[in-house]
Amino acid sequence: MPTPRWTAVLTAVTLATSASAILVLHAANAVAVQAPLQAPAQSLAQAAAQIPDLTSANRRAPIAGLPDWSKAGYRGGAALPGTSDVNPSATCQITPAELASTYNVRPDDGADDSAGLQQAVDFVRTSCSPSAGYTKLSLITLPAGRIDVSRQIGLDADYLLIKGAGQDQTTIVFRPDVNTRYDALTPDGSDWDEDGMTSGAGKGGWTWPGRGLFRVQTREVSSKYTSDYAAAPANRKDLFEGSVNQHWAGGVAIRQASAAGSTLISLASNANMALFKAGGYLWVGGANSVKWYQQQTATDSTMYLNQHMRQQIFQIAAVDTTNRTVTIDKPMEWDLPVDSTSDGSAAIGGTAYPSRVTPLKVVQGVGLEDLGITQEMNGLPKLGGGTYTLSEADAVHNYGNMAPEYEMHGIVLKWAVNSWIRRVKTHMTGSHPIVTENAKNIQVQETSLDGAWNKGKGGNGYFRGSRVWDSLYAYNTSRNLRHFTFQWSASDNVVIGLDTDSDLNLHGGWEHRNLFEGSTVRVPFEHSSKNCRANCGEEGGGAPDDSTWYPIWWGAGPKALKWSGSSGPQNVFYGNTMSKQLTAGGPYTGYYTDPRRVYQFGSTAADATKFQHLAIGGTTIPDWASRESVDYSASPNAGVNATKTDASGSLFLRSGTSTPSPTPTVTPTVTPTVTPTVTPPPGGGNLACGKTITASANGSTAGRAVDCDAATAWQSTTTKPAWLTVDLGTAQNITRIAVKWGAGYGTSYKFRQSSDGSSWSTFQNGTGLDGGTDEVAVNVTTRYLQLYLSQYAGSSGFTVNELELYGPDGPTSTPTPTPTPTPTPTPTVTPTPTPTPTGPNRTVNVSTPAQLKAAIADARPGDTIRLADGVYHDEFVITTSGTSGNRITLSGSRNAILENDLAGAGSGCPNGHLQYGLYLNGASYWNLTGFTVRDSKKGIVMDGARSTVIDGVYVHHTQDEGVHFRKGSSDGVIRNSTVTDTGLVQPGYGEGVYIGSANSNWACFGGSDGVDRSDNVQVLNNTIGPNVAAESVDIKEGTSGGVIRGNHFDGTGQKNVNSGDSWLDVKGDGYTIESNTGVNPYTEGVRVQTVYAPYGCGNVLRSNDFTIGSATGYAIFVNNQSSCAAKNVVYASNKSSGGRGLTNIPVTP
Repeated sequence: MPTPRWTAVLTAVTLATSASAILVLHAANAVAVQAPLQAPAQSLAQAAAQIPDLTSANRRAPIAGLPDWSKAGYRGGAALPGTSDVNPSATCQITPAELASTYNVRPDDGADDSAGLQQAVDFVRTSCSPSAGYTKLSLITLPAGRIDVSRQIGLDADYLLIKGAGQDQTTIVFRPDVNTRYDALTPDGSDWDEDGMTSGAGKGGWTWPGRGLFRVQTREVSSKYTSDYAAAPANRKDLFEGSVNQHWAGGVAIRQASAAGSTLISLASNANMALFKAGGYLWVGGANSVKWYQQQTATDSTMYLNQHMRQQIFQIAAVDTTNRTVTIDKPMEWDLPVDSTSDGSAAIGGTAYPSRVTPLKVVQGVGLEDLGITQEMNGLPKLGGGTYTLSEADAVHNYGNMAPEYEMHGIVLKWAVNSWIRRVKTHMTGSHPIVTENAKNIQVQETSLDGAWNKGKGGNGYFRGSRVWDSLYAYNTSRNLRHFTFQWSASDNVVIGLDTDSDLNLHGGWEHRNLFEGSTVRVPFEHSSKNCRANCGEEGGGAPDDSTWYPIWWGAGPKALKWSGSSGPQNVFYGNTMSKQLTAGGPYTGYYTDPRRVYQFGSTAADATKFQHLAIGGTTIPDWASRESVDYSASPNAGVNATKTDASGSLFLRSGTSTPSPTPTVTPTVTPTVTPTVTPPPGGGNLACGKTITASANGSTAGRAVDCDAATAWQSTTTKPAWLTVDLGTAQNITRIAVKWGAGYGTSYKFRQSSDGSSWSTFQNGTGLDGGTDEVAVNVTTRYLQLYLSQYAGSSGFTVNELELYGPDGPTSTPTPTPTPTPTPTPTVTPTPTPTPTGPNRTVNVSTPAQLKAAIADARPGDTIRLADGVYHDEFVITTSGTSGNRITLSGSRNAILENDLAGAGSGCPNGHLQYGLYLNGASYWNLTGFTVRDSKKGIVMDGARSTVIDGVYVHHTQDEGVHFRKGSSDGVIRNSTVTDTGLVQPGYGEGVYIGSANSNWACFGGSDGVDRSDNVQVLNNTIGPNVAAESVDIKEGTSGGVIRGNHFDGTGQKNVNSGDSWLDVKGDGYTIESNTGVNPYTEGVRVQTVYAPYGCGNVLRSNDFTIGSATGYAIFVNNQSSCAAKNVVYASNKSSGGRGLTNIPVTP
């Protein structure tokens, strides 16, 4: 376990953390101590003292080869709300006194407070929410004491905080009444029967995951079901509220597939575009198919279902009503087919099932803080007669359902975004204490969850993250629950600092790209499904098995098919302290114990982003049970990629420990002074937040770029150039700038500084240039900072959601209160050593050109060379190869920049001294990830370098081509990368990606048969252009078998020198060119040529979407192929607009 950064032991409640908090003091509860679960727990002050800054200011930039978790949690990394974020109007602050006088909610009076609480929420929804916002929250403050509730409370008022007097001071006691409990059970009486609870057209499953005490979800009723709703009895009304209207009643089909990596979705020709609004939220669901199931080795076709296992919620970045498309705010993580047969599969059940999207009515900005929740059971009526008398002791290690009709949850978040739960304590809920079902950017922090009455058949008693995306679970404690789960396509979530006695459970349904970090998982022997006294089983209805749960559980396809399907790729475990008690009363054995190893489950050994079902000796595992201790990272086993290590202690945070410190065993003898809470400035250290800003011209208010709300945006006019100028008031030292773009992102821009606001000097050119968020490290002291914008994507001007400026220490103007007299020890910081490590699988950190050259010269198979941010100006030639099992990695962020404009010294065939930014000369099995190459004759060149993987690299401003696979550099990959601004000196040789060599150069680059066979190269999910002077991809004669998939080509700036007038020039054989998009070609989109027979044959083009616009050529032009034995094929799934049409040859259906 890492050494704790904070070790002070406090007893006073201080709620001031680096992320801030609201502090509502009640005279009776100035001090609160968290009640014990199984072992003494920390006080709130101890917990707060040990939690590092969780905001964007303290998060690591995306790490090459790993998912981007930097936007997880509330508002993508914003601080949780503080007192300054509450609406100052007394109308929208409901106090305990007002709850009593107006709504008849009084503690400890034994009366039912349900109606009053719901009325208070309804008042906020109608009177305050319409004018509220993330910095103008309504507040309902609950009194200390017991509050009695008998039915579900709908929290459907946007921008509402419900806050108690403390998790041990305010306790909400849930005793579900007969209209809230379930009145339909399965035939054996073991579980709630969702299908048996009907009314009109509705079924109980429409309310899935079921009822709870608090439900964050809209209650609107679709016009389609108004009559059913009116006719429904009280215990069926909720079947028609909210949930059903989002999906079943509101889905829209798509007319064209979108590949993974795409942000553009083409809607059905009859889509009502008025429903789609920029800034709104969009649910996207990909239809299951037979091949999709088979990929998961789930072969029992009788269990295949027409449904959407792959799904996600996105924010809409732009809407094109003319072309009926929407652009989403982040790339798709899986292919979105038109329907279940699009991949060539047979229809499941004989019916082609469509993929769908749905514009959502979300509930947003809802928080629950500082309260306790429990569900009392004793005295409640049983469905079959009699009353319940249950013992909490009987629930410990009892994985059955003790009261199935009362499987109510604590807090349900459904169709919810940017909401949070903080310092909430649950004790013996009916089922899940906290559960999501279609939620995004949720933050659950500092909760204590203990026990559930139902933990059995049907999937009950979880700390459950289902269909949840971009969310953060930080520093929570759970005891006596069945699992912590991610399931049903949950992705891009982070679990950090969890303390639990149950398993981290990847429950199935293609959950992927999640991070479990710095958590303590200590699983007793008794934690096992076979420990069950009634109503036993699993989520899919199967019987318990004889195994005992380990700290990790992974959903194997054949097993998890019972309820969904297998777990997906790249679920990451890092820096956890996990152990399992293997025998009753025995010692605990460590599990996945290497603290630096990055364990990526469901991933191939060669490429962790690719799915690999877990397998033993080449055979798929049918079930995780009894196979928990197999090393799946060791060949011939497969499914866990453990090739990456990281010594930082956190993949998520820049500083601070991930793992909470051990619980103290002594009580302090001094009581520190309670210091008033000090709230950092809004924006979590963003110096620009709320500052004066001016713009060259406004399409919308410039202040939206500095309002600390990424949901709003400044939109320029279409005039270029444009600028935004921030006045910081006084000179400030700025060390980091972040620009959060909308649809009109900058493709050429720079930062300028001024002391007087009139005389300007440029200190940094723009980076990224591909939308999303661009971050750059700088060191400048200035009062006025200007974002000077030259070129934008699209046609509507620049869109800046936020311009953020950070100093070296975040918010320095507001001090952090320090409790006295006990000081906080200062940790010892050990800098990363720069000498070269000597062990296997070494990580070598470099920060100078000399260190990089030395590391390259000394590289060995298995090494990782990590580039610190900075400019590396020199000549970098790699001649050492890795191996297929031990690749060599060179990685860095986009701010690690290689450049080589040194004078060349060679002539004739290249010898490595020709100003290449990075040259792999006979060096195979390298990974090149994340960094930038610029200001060089050529960007990255590979000669005789097989199996090179280029991932997330940015290449720009080269004299000739950007990336070149040459001289037999076969089996290479370039993916997720950006290439722009090539051919600055020789535009005729300014290709983005160049595969092979022209036959006139085979004397230099040909192999033993005289041909340059740089075969099987894959170009995947890249952005190439604008300002690529020649072709985006040039595929030369002699090469074959490559794949060009999922890329976006922008021909803006193409020069038409040396016949470079198309995005793709294809002279090779047997290439698959699919699911690409393109705009603005010079003449044609793709040109397939047979000018050097017998090459240029057998290529397949399908599912591409090309916008030719005013160009004069075809989207796909195929030259005379009379010499081809295997003809080139253009499928009808290709789409085009403008120009002369799709193609000059007949299309294949």
